[in-house]
Amino acid sequence: MKPALVLVDVQRDYLQHPDLTPAADELVAALAGLLAEARARAWPVFHVQTRVRADASDAMPHWRAPGRLLCVEGSEGAQAPAALAPQPGEAIVVKRFYSGFEGGGLADGLRGAGADTVIVGGVHTHACVRATVTDAYAEGFQVFLPTDGVASYDADHAARTLDWLEGRAARCLPIADILALATAGASTDEALTWTHRNPADARQALGEVELAREAQVGAMVERIVYRQRDWAEVPLETRASRLTTWKALLDQHRDQWVDTLIREVGKPRIDAEGEVRYGLNLLDNVIAQLLADDPFEHGRVRYRPHGAVGLITPWNNPFAIPIGKIAPALGYGNAVVWKPALPASGLSQALHKSLSQAGLGDVVGLLTGDGRTGELLASAPHIAALSFTGSIPVGRRLARVCASAMRPFQGELGGNNAAIVLADADLTAVAQDLAMAMFSFAGQRCTAIRRVIVERSVQAPFTQALIAAVEALKVGQPDDPKTQVGPVISRERQAALLAIVDQAVQAGGRVLTGGAAPAGLPADGCWIAPTVMTDLPPGSPVADDELFGPVVALLPADDLGAALAIHNGGEHGLLGALFSHDKPSQDRFLAEAQAGLLVLNTSRPAFAGAGPFVGWKGSGYGVPEHGRWNRDFYTRVQAVYSAG
Repeated sequence: MKPALVLVDVQRDYLQHPDLTPAADELVAALAGLLAEARARAWPVFHVQTRVRADASDAMPHWRAPGRLLCVEGSEGAQAPAALAPQPGEAIVVKRFYSGFEGGGLADGLRGAGADTVIVGGVHTHACVRATVTDAYAEGFQVFLPTDGVASYDADHAARTLDWLEGRAARCLPIADILALATAGASTDEALTWTHRNPADARQALGEVELAREAQVGAMVERIVYRQRDWAEVPLETRASRLTTWKALLDQHRDQWVDTLIREVGKPRIDAEGEVRYGLNLLDNVIAQLLADDPFEHGRVRYRPHGAVGLITPWNNPFAIPIGKIAPALGYGNAVVWKPALPASGLSQALHKSLSQAGLGDVVGLLTGDGRTGELLASAPHIAALSFTGSIPVGRRLARVCASAMRPFQGELGGNNAAIVLADADLTAVAQDLAMAMFSFAGQRCTAIRRVIVERSVQAPFTQALIAAVEALKVGQPDDPKTQVGPVISRERQAALLAIVDQAVQAGGRVLTGGAAPAGLPADGCWIAPTVMTDLPPGSPVADDELFGPVVALLPADDLGAALAIHNGGEHGLLGALFSHDKPSQDRFLAEAQAGLLVLNTSRPAFAGAGPFVGWKGSGYGVPEHGRWNRDFYTRVQAVYSAG
């Protein structure tokens, strides 16, 4: 494989569209990481840019009609942002219409550089990116399209475009997977694999993971559908007994699960131990719920299993979250096809082995793979319901797939969580509480606090206390019992987060602490010092997006009303916290805060295994997870009427 990178229309005028998804800063950060890798590997780089004369004489007709021109030659809007600006020796290909291949210059340049593979990123997915990809395919190049390196103002059209391109003109994969394949020199005819690297030492490969595709997904679903028919007839007490056996097996090997979490995802020991406790608690609660009340016979109302259900789980809680989904799915008579996130593949395989030891392996099929694997599972004809934990953009896409098939969908979709600090709070104690809530496990928790909204009258003393608390955190190796902040999951994620911080600084934001890789730790690890930023411009991803890393926004507000407006801004609504002992303020917060999980005077509560885990707005879709709500998602209601 001889790759070349082609960046399409990453120009300021296009990036300023208010509906661009993902947002411009997130896209630029992702592409900046990809561009840096391409340069480091000495790949040819081609910058495809639209240019229009000021008199519109060469503009596309649909631009001339409304009289609105973009990317006028010589204008600031026609330029790429600094992070993606061409360097000497990199080709600039100018186009008027959609495809970068118009006029033949790009094709000739790629062949002259000896490339046989092109990686196409940029905007807009449904238009110029698509046209460039299909023309690259027609020219005989192998094409990769980074799913996290393209953006569009029409999210639905973009999603359909990716579905159409995959398997026809391109292989659509995340940037990290494309880089891994390029490193391995894989071709489209070879087995797809992904290299799992140690977050604490990216030089160390922990293993190769196969990326399941259509044939494997179809065969797995067919097998699990067949197995579920017998499993549904197993008595409830027997299913609960098998889950009890599974719980005992997991409990016997707590240390093994902790050590695997530390190694695979870089989770600090203290957090890994907490996750194992929580996962076992979830399993206990499922068993208790099953045995407390037979869900299948309630007079003339019955609760029946769906059939074969799909479960897609994330890498950040790869022990607890799968347990919280697999156990109720099985307990209520379903069989499972489970697709864990790639960085959790080793632990997931061990969990699947433990299921087999408990007599449950035949009714849980494990698929290793990437986002494309998950989409294939979601769209498989015989999957009866789907539960997903992950990002809002992916959740929306899967929800559309399930809606088109009229199958139930449950989504826990993350959160850009906020904590409000009022003037009557104990500022030092609050700062210490927040430091861990923000930065434990490097902020890679869906419930981590990412925005701290402080009453302006105490902003100065609170800021001082917060910086002191954050800088006192122990950043280090995840297996050290004293470590509170470990590495982020990968080099690519580290680079993207640091690029977002740099862009925020260039736009006027200020780093109060952190903002770089910490000193004194191995350079090949993926650490970022806990970072607090303030003075952020409107629309900054540090304040508006779920960055899922150790980067936090400190935002002032004049009073509780202004703080609630900030708290409720944006599409997320998972967790909200208030630090105040004033009862009227607490009552107003509980009445107005738009989040599914609300907490008072703490920011990292001990979540109850029997309670609902629920997000509002974009953070949640469908029935909440856990407790009595498990039955509501994993069964379907049936009414029975009889004349005698």
